[in-house]
Amino acid sequence: MAIDVRWGFLGIGRVTERMVVAMGSRPGHRICMAAGRDPIKVREWGERHRVESLTTDLMEVIRSPEINAVYIALPPSLHCEWTCRALHAGKRVLCEKPLGLNAAECQAMMQASRDAGVPLIHATGFVHHPRSHAMRASVKSGELGTIRRVTVACTFSSVAERPEDHRFSSKAGGGCLLDLGWYCAYATLWFTGLKPIELKTFGSRNGGKEGEPWNQVQVIARLDGGAVAHWDCGYDAAGRKWIEIAGSKGSIICDDFLRPWDLEKPRFWVHGQDGKARAELVGQGILQESWMVQHAALTPMAATSESLELAWSTQQILDEIENNAGKSAFTQV
Repeated sequence: MAIDVRWGFLGIGRVTERMVVAMGSRPGHRICMAAGRDPIKVREWGERHRVESLTTDLMEVIRSPEINAVYIALPPSLHCEWTCRALHAGKRVLCEKPLGLNAAECQAMMQASRDAGVPLIHATGFVHHPRSHAMRASVKSGELGTIRRVTVACTFSSVAERPEDHRFSSKAGGGCLLDLGWYCAYATLWFTGLKPIELKTFGSRNGGKEGEPWNQVQVIARLDGGAVAHWDCGYDAAGRKWIEIAGSKGSIICDDFLRPWDLEKPRFWVHGQDGKARAELVGQGILQESWMVQHAALTPMAATSESLELAWSTQQILDEIENNAGKSAFTQV
C-alpha cells in the first residue's frame, strides 16, 4: 500500500537525528517542515538534513496544509499543549516520551486524540524491535514459570556533559525520573503485564535541592501476583539499559533492551534452572525507529488504546514515585 506521510517536526534536538534516518529509510515518508526556537540552529539543522521549510513558529507547522503528521521532540513540559494542538488540527502525532509531565496531562492528550479521531503514538522505541516481542513471547509462554523478579537499570552519565540540556531544568520537565524511569515502569508493564501495588522509593536531586530535577532514583515495587521489581535510573552511572525477568523456572537477561548497542547483534539470553543459558539473536540490522515511524503512520485509532493505556499507567506510577520518594514505608499505589 502506497503511503504519503508528510512530517512536520516540532523540535530539532539530539533525539531527532535518529528519526531523520528512520524516516529516510521508509518509502512514502518525507520531512517537509521543522520548527525550533533558535533560528540559527534551525537553519543549520535544515541544511544538514536537506529540509527547506523552516520556522521558529510552532503553529506554522501545525497550520500548514502540507503537513499531515507531526513529530513532537520538544521538552516534556511542552508535550501536552502541542500534542493537543496538533491533534485538534487533524494531524496524527508521534510524541516523544514521557507523554506528559504527569498522568493528568497524559489523560488530556488521550482525550484530545479521541475527540479529534486522530491517532496519538508515543515514541517508546524498544517495543518496535522484534527482539522485544520475542522476549515478551518467552515470558508469556510460561517458559520462565511464575514471574518473581523484574530488574531494570537505565542510566546515562553522558548527560552530565550537556549542562544546557532540558533534563537539568525542572520547568522543562527534566530529571531522570520522567526521562529514564519511564522505561523502567513501562518495560515492566509491557513485558510482564504486572502492575505495582506498593512502592518504596528514594533518590537524590541535582545539587541536593528540593524542587530540582532528579539525578538518580531507586525503586522497589511490589507487583500484583507476588513479584518484586527493582528499578534503577539516573545520570550518575555509565550507560546501562539492562533488564532481567526472573521466574520460578528460568530467567531472561538483555543488557541493551532499549536499543541494541550493535544493530547486528540484538541478543538476549534465557537461563534455565540447570544453569545453562540459551542465546537468542532476533532482528539483526533492524532500526527500531524505522519500524516505529511506519507504525505511527499506519496505526488506526482502534489499535492505539493498549499502548496509550500502558502510557497512562506508567505516568500514574511515576506520579506516585515523585510524590513519595524518600518516604521510609511502602506506599500503596
